Amino acid sequence: MIAAMMAAAVLAQAPEAAGKPALAINVLSAPMETPRIAQRPTALEYMSAYPRAAASLGMGGKAVLDCHVAESGRLEGCKVAHEAPLGAGFGAAALALSRSYRVEQEPVSTSEVELPIGFATTLDDNALPVAGPWVAAPSFADVAGVYPDIGGGVAGQVVLHCALQRDGTLHACRTLYLKPTDRDFDVAAMKLAPRFRMQVDPAMLRNHASMVADVVMNLAAPFRDEAQTRRIDAPAWLAAPSATDLARLFPAPAAQKGVVAGQGTADCTVGADGALQDCQPFGAGEPPGLGFSEAAAKAAMMMRMSPWTDAGGPVDGALVRVPIRFTQAPAKYAGAVAP
Repeated sequence: MIAAMMAAAVLAQAPEAAGKPALAINVLSAPMETPRIAQRPTALEYMSAYPRAAASLGMGGKAVLDCHVAESGRLEGCKVAHEAPLGAGFGAAALALSRSYRVEQEPVSTSEVELPIGFATTLDDNALPVAGPWVAAPSFADVAGVYPDIGGGVAGQVVLHCALQRDGTLHACRTLYLKPTDRDFDVAAMKLAPRFRMQVDPAMLRNHASMVADVVMNLAAPFRDEAQTRRIDAPAWLAAPSATDLARLFPAPAAQKGVVAGQGTADCTVGADGALQDCQPFGAGEPPGLGFSEAAAKAAMMMRMSPWTDAGGPVDGALVRVPIRFTQAPAKYAGAVAP
């Protein structure tokens, strides 16, 4: 299960390596399995929680919560892991809705869950709001190339509301949210819009209704740290090893010694399509010397993130450090983390 991966969110310095620049490495939260939902908020609760200012603009958003699951399946102690766009109120709205969720408890599971809550609306009642994953997006170089001459070194945040064509590309975009308002970040965002392409659910295409999508862009100055180090904030994971993959990769030396759990870490480069590439073991693993980091490097090669993050930035060429936890368990629950 994807939840078998160790989550972390600490920025570290990259090791010096031949042929690789000494960039900052993000110790990323590995993708977690979305919990099975037994009870959701009602439509009235959802509409009541939707931030009014965002709704009046037709602006959608997203928040991800980290929560503890009580024995009843209710969510407790929820905290906002990230939200997009920042400052639009979607994190607070998600927290308000969390009280109305109940998740199913599996025989072997983790008591901590990661819950994404999306908010979508549109100014056109006849259009379908779509929030599928991006399969193409601007690169760090693209973002640097459109940074406004009057940007002044600050990061601009823009949300575009666009018509979504059947091939997933955008057109007829307009600005919903802009901060700061006097630095031409809206002009820069419009230049980037043609580089986006969304993966559209075939069910949406069968509907034949017009579609719309919102795009969050956080446009950093090319000379700032987040651009120079290709820092990634809030990656949206699209693929990860399955429970079967993790069980298959459990190190034989560890199993032979009777070790039932361990953690390894891999250093990887993010490709233009978001896939992790050139993964190498980092450190000796825990317990050391039993092959957990080598296994982590193999598992990480199965991971892929969206080429555009939920926080509104590119991923290509970034160096990432991914910790992965392995647990030896009965075949039915191989790779799961016991509570």
